[in-house]
Amino acid sequence: MKVTERRVARALRPGGPEVIEVSFEQLPPLEVGEVLVRVEAVGLNHAETLIRSGSYAVRLPFPFLLGGEGAGTVLAGGPEVTIPPGTRVCWAAVLGSCATFLVVPSSMVVAIPEDVSIEQAACAAVAGLTAGGLARVWPLQRGSTAVVWGAAGAVGRMLVALLADRGVHVIGVASGNRVDALRAVGAAYVIDRSTEDVPDAVRADTKGRGADAVFDPIGAATFQASLQMLAPRGCLITYGELSGPAAAFDLNQLFPSSVFVTKYNGTRWVEGIHEFADFISQALTLASKRPAVISEIAGRFSLDEVVEAYRALESGPRGKVLVIPGHITSE
Repeated sequence: MKVTERRVARALRPGGPEVIEVSFEQLPPLEVGEVLVRVEAVGLNHAETLIRSGSYAVRLPFPFLLGGEGAGTVLAGGPEVTIPPGTRVCWAAVLGSCATFLVVPSSMVVAIPEDVSIEQAACAAVAGLTAGGLARVWPLQRGSTAVVWGAAGAVGRMLVALLADRGVHVIGVASGNRVDALRAVGAAYVIDRSTEDVPDAVRADTKGRGADAVFDPIGAATFQASLQMLAPRGCLITYGELSGPAAAFDLNQLFPSSVFVTKYNGTRWVEGIHEFADFISQALTLASKRPAVISEIAGRFSLDEVVEAYRALESGPRGKVLVIPGHITSE
């Protein structure tokens, strides 16, 4: 049966999940180098909620299509496509992924290894792309020390694993029983932020020196603590605003240890679309080698339940929220 239309979620205007609707749209004919994919799992990401708020640094015109990460099966290919139908693939940074079908350049999809499931791949694509870019920001050599906040999240786990594979001494910060996963993905030292003072624990582990780099997706709530944990000439890399944007600060705070602060922009650290596949492939290889690098799944929702899915994402879930277009009810 030829597929000519799809159902897709879109944000109609700035606001909360209530501004999201699911509607039908026609699929364009396949052009040179494009594939048609049946979407089987969509990974939701916090950046989408920030963009939808209308007050984030990244702006998109409304209405805009939701979903940037997913996995599924190739149904057909356009001219010059060598990927055979039936191939399981995943992708990242493709707007409109929260849908039943997707037309996408074949260069942006990556074949999923046999030992990685569709759902695992949908959890790994954006994490691999983001972690790969983050790992480039600061020159961390073997034996360097890095602190990763939110290390039990999808990006955090991938970043811990990438850095650990390069010989970096990684201090992972998480809470509760999620700290066990950090050891499994390569963290040399783990801090339970629910029971420990994070800066004190970092100073103890580094014998008072501090870390060469701190990776912080949380923002306002942890910014000052992150500065305190830096070693002389170290760098704080902020890459999210889970607790809101960090407040303006006095540059004189950087003077005592002459440290650096940067706001991560993936478009400046991933050279272009041609690098996406390599980063995602690297993530899938890590997932095969260290299954714990894939975050737990906090919830599965059908496409008709997409509003509830984004509400779940914004509630601070312990794991990845997925939309499964083929599901009728949530699990």
